Amino acid sequence: MKGRFERLREWEAELNICIRCGYCYELCHLFKTSHWEADTPRGQLLLAYGLLSGEVKPSLYVAERFFQCFNCKNCEKNCSANVPVTDIIRDVRAELRELGLEVQGSTAIIDDELCSRCGICISVCKAEAISQGEDGKLLVDRVKCEGCGVCTATCPSGAITQSPGWGVSQRELRGRVLSSIQGGAR
Repeated sequence: MKGRFERLREWEAELNICIRCGYCYELCHLFKTSHWEADTPRGQLLLAYGLLSGEVKPSLYVAERFFQCFNCKNCEKNCSANVPVTDIIRDVRAELRELGLEVQGSTAIIDDELCSRCGICISVCKAEAISQGEDGKLLVDRVKCEGCGVCTATCPSGAITQSPGWGVSQRELRGRVLSSIQGGAR
């Protein structure tokens, strides 16, 4: 195992390249729903720098900030300094997981009782975050999971969900659709 924050240390130059302009969060849907700086890509880069410098201590709060990212890469597309934000976030997730601070965030959840082990989710996961364990159970790698919801949408048994609060659970999506229909009927 590498030393503490070794993966993050490899990103030190990129963390210093970030000019803190804020372009990264103009297209960030997490920021648009929460309006908290710590939920922005810029805020996460600042937290990563704080972890690296020792000014920020690893905690569940910090882990929640990193595990909520959907890896949509909108921040990278809009970054004037070309900082690979999602790669840095992925490595911070790995570091935090090694410290025992893995949280659910926006990642997929598999209900083993409902899962038929058909493997469709494995084949559609572009992040290669779902695998089958030796015991046959399907596992989600929360570091790799991008929270895109493709596995949730394709699961024939409804065994895969995502935590509410990110705007992607079935109840939240249904509510948004119904409110847009009701709003358009006026």
